[in-house]
Amino acid sequence: MRTNSFFRVFAFALGSSLLVAGTPRNVVAQSGAWVATISQLPGGGGADVTVESRNDKQSRVKIVFRNIKRDMAVAWDIAEGNCRDEGKPIAPQAAFGKIQIQMDGAGTGSANIPKLESGKRYYVRVFDPQTAPTDAKAYGCANISEKP
Repeated sequence: MRTNSFFRVFAFALGSSLLVAGTPRNVVAQSGAWVATISQLPGGGGADVTVESRNDKQSRVKIVFRNIKRDMAVAWDIAEGNCRDEGKPIAPQAAFGKIQIQMDGAGTGSANIPKLESGKRYYVRVFDPQTAPTDAKAYGCANISEKP
Protein backbone atom coordinates (compact mmCIF):
# COMPACT_ATOMS: atom_id res chain seq x y z
CA MET A 1 0.00 0.00 0.00
CA ARG A 2 2.74 2.40 0.93
CA THR A 3 4.62 1.84 -2.37
CA ASN A 4 1.45 2.47 -4.36
CA SER A 5 0.95 5.86 -2.65
CA PHE A 6 4.55 6.81 -3.33
CA PHE A 7 4.20 6.14 -7.06
CA ARG A 8 0.95 8.15 -7.25
CA VAL A 9 2.58 11.19 -5.59
CA PHE A 10 5.69 10.82 -7.79
CA ALA A 11 3.62 10.56 -10.99
CA PHE A 12 1.55 13.62 -10.00
CA ALA A 13 4.68 15.67 -9.22
CA LEU A 14 6.34 14.63 -12.47
CA GLY A 15 3.23 15.43 -14.53
CA SER A 16 2.83 18.84 -12.87
CA SER A 17 6.43 19.79 -13.52
CA LEU A 18 6.11 18.80 -17.18
CA LEU A 19 3.03 21.00 -17.53
CA VAL A 20 4.82 23.96 -15.96
CA ALA A 21 7.94 23.42 -18.09
CA GLY A 22 5.85 23.36 -21.27
CA THR A 23 4.18 26.72 -20.67
CA PRO A 24 5.88 29.96 -21.76
CA ARG A 25 7.33 31.86 -18.84
CA ASN A 26 7.99 35.22 -20.47
CA VAL A 27 5.68 36.71 -23.03
CA VAL A 28 7.34 39.77 -24.52
CA ALA A 29 4.98 42.31 -26.02
CA GLN A 30 6.26 43.88 -29.22
CA SER A 31 6.61 47.64 -29.14
CA GLY A 32 5.70 48.35 -32.76
CA ALA A 33 8.88 50.45 -32.95
CA TRP A 34 11.76 49.70 -35.31
CA VAL A 35 15.17 51.36 -35.88
CA ALA A 36 18.06 51.34 -38.34
CA THR A 37 21.24 53.29 -39.03
CA ILE A 38 22.86 53.63 -42.44
CA SER A 39 26.47 54.29 -41.59
CA GLN A 40 27.97 55.12 -44.99
CA LEU A 41 26.40 57.45 -47.55
CA PRO A 42 27.91 59.80 -50.18
CA GLY A 43 30.10 62.36 -48.47
CA GLY A 44 30.81 60.08 -45.51
CA GLY A 45 27.69 60.72 -43.43
CA GLY A 46 24.78 58.51 -42.53
CA ALA A 47 21.09 58.31 -41.74
CA ASP A 48 18.94 57.21 -38.82
CA VAL A 49 15.56 55.59 -39.38
CA THR A 50 12.76 55.21 -36.83
CA VAL A 51 9.43 53.49 -37.38
CA GLU A 52 6.56 53.93 -34.92
CA SER A 53 3.23 52.17 -35.01
CA ARG A 54 0.28 54.53 -35.61
CA ASN A 55 -2.54 52.00 -35.38
CA ASP A 56 -3.16 48.34 -36.23
CA LYS A 57 -2.69 48.97 -39.98
CA GLN A 58 -0.19 51.82 -40.34
CA SER A 59 3.22 52.95 -39.15
CA ARG A 60 5.02 56.27 -39.49
CA VAL A 61 8.63 56.16 -40.67
CA LYS A 62 11.12 59.00 -40.36
CA ILE A 63 14.60 59.21 -41.86
CA VAL A 64 17.15 61.81 -40.76
CA PHE A 65 20.29 62.38 -42.84
CA ARG A 66 23.45 63.85 -41.36
CA ASN A 67 26.76 64.95 -42.87
CA ILE A 68 26.16 63.56 -46.34
CA LYS A 69 27.11 65.16 -49.65
CA ARG A 70 25.46 68.55 -49.60
CA ASP A 71 22.96 69.98 -52.03
CA MET A 72 21.88 66.69 -53.58
CA ALA A 73 18.56 64.86 -53.91
CA VAL A 74 18.07 61.33 -52.58
CA ALA A 75 15.24 58.83 -52.72
CA TRP A 76 14.56 56.09 -50.19
CA ASP A 77 12.26 53.19 -49.46
CA ILE A 78 11.74 50.17 -47.22
CA ALA A 79 11.81 46.67 -48.68
CA GLU A 80 11.14 43.16 -47.38
CA GLY A 81 14.17 41.01 -46.51
CA ASN A 82 17.76 41.98 -45.73
CA CYS A 83 20.19 44.36 -47.43
CA ARG A 84 21.32 43.03 -50.81
CA ASP A 85 18.27 40.72 -51.16
CA GLU A 86 16.72 42.95 -53.87
CA GLY A 87 13.54 42.81 -51.82
CA LYS A 88 10.11 44.01 -52.82
CA PRO A 89 9.23 47.53 -51.56
CA ILE A 90 6.49 47.55 -48.91
CA ALA A 91 4.77 50.59 -50.47
CA PRO A 92 4.84 52.49 -53.79
CA GLN A 93 7.83 54.80 -54.29
CA ALA A 94 5.52 57.83 -54.21
CA ALA A 95 4.78 57.10 -50.52
CA PHE A 96 8.41 57.81 -49.56
CA GLY A 97 9.14 60.88 -51.64
CA LYS A 98 12.38 62.54 -52.63
CA ILE A 99 14.50 64.42 -50.08
CA GLN A 100 16.61 67.47 -50.87
CA ILE A 101 19.79 67.48 -48.79
CA GLN A 102 20.62 70.95 -47.51
CA MET A 103 23.93 72.80 -47.72
CA ASP A 104 24.87 71.53 -44.24
CA GLY A 105 24.49 67.88 -45.34
CA ALA A 106 21.24 67.36 -43.42
CA GLY A 107 17.80 66.33 -44.57
CA THR A 108 14.65 64.73 -43.20
CA GLY A 109 11.78 62.75 -44.66
CA SER A 110 8.79 60.85 -43.35
CA ALA A 111 6.06 58.61 -44.70
CA ASN A 112 2.99 56.66 -43.69
CA ILE A 113 3.53 52.99 -44.52
CA PRO A 114 1.79 49.68 -43.90
CA LYS A 115 2.47 48.43 -40.37
CA LEU A 116 5.64 46.35 -40.17
CA GLU A 117 4.93 42.81 -39.02
CA SER A 118 6.76 41.35 -36.04
CA GLY A 119 8.96 38.42 -37.02
CA LYS A 120 9.51 39.64 -40.59
CA ARG A 121 12.69 41.26 -41.90
CA TYR A 122 12.85 44.70 -43.50
CA TYR A 123 15.56 47.07 -44.67
CA VAL A 124 15.85 50.69 -45.73
CA ARG A 125 17.77 51.77 -48.82
CA VAL A 126 18.82 55.18 -50.15
CA PHE A 127 19.42 55.77 -53.84
CA ASP A 128 19.58 58.28 -56.68
CA PRO A 129 16.02 59.42 -57.52
CA GLN A 130 16.90 59.24 -61.22
CA THR A 131 17.41 55.45 -61.05
CA ALA A 132 15.22 52.48 -60.21
CA PRO A 133 15.35 51.41 -56.54
CA THR A 134 17.73 48.46 -56.58
CA ASP A 135 20.15 47.23 -53.95
CA ALA A 136 22.95 47.08 -56.53
CA LYS A 137 22.68 50.82 -57.26
CA ALA A 138 21.81 51.98 -53.72
CA TYR A 139 23.98 54.60 -52.02
CA GLY A 140 23.51 52.64 -48.80
CA CYS A 141 21.19 50.33 -46.92
CA ALA A 142 20.60 49.02 -43.40
CA ASN A 143 18.55 46.23 -41.89
CA ILE A 144 15.74 47.46 -39.67
CA SER A 145 15.53 45.96 -36.18
CA GLU A 146 12.44 45.71 -34.02
CA LYS A 147 12.74 47.22 -30.57
CA PRO A 148 11.56 44.88 -27.78
